[in-house]
Amino acid sequence: MSSADYAACRYSVTLKTDDLAVLHMLRGLTQHCYSGRLPQISWGGTTAKSWRLSDGRATFRFSTSADRSQFLREAERLLPAGTWKLEGTDDNDPASPQRK
Repeated sequence: MSSADYAACRYSVTLKTDDLAVLHMLRGLTQHCYSGRLPQISWGGTTAKSWRLSDGRATFRFSTSADRSQFLREAERLLPAGTWKLEGTDDNDPASPQRK
C-alpha cells in the first residue's frame, strides 16, 4: 500500500462504544461502506487493544465524505440506539500505516 492510498483516506469519523461486539460490527460496516481501493485502510488502528486504550473510541477513515455519510446512516439503521455515539468528524485526517 502506498502513502497515497493512506492519504486518500482523509474523511474520518470517531465513535465511542462501550461494547466490543459493536466495535467489531462498526469495523465490518466501515469496510462495507468504503468505496476506495483498499478497504482495510478504513478501519486500520481500530483493534480491541487500541479501543481499550482510547476509552472506547475508534476512528474510521474514508476516501470520500459520501462514504462516511453512508456509514453513519447505516450505523443508525442497523445498530440499536445508545450502543454507539458520534464523537466527531474531520475532513483532513489521513490514515497512517498500522504495521511497523
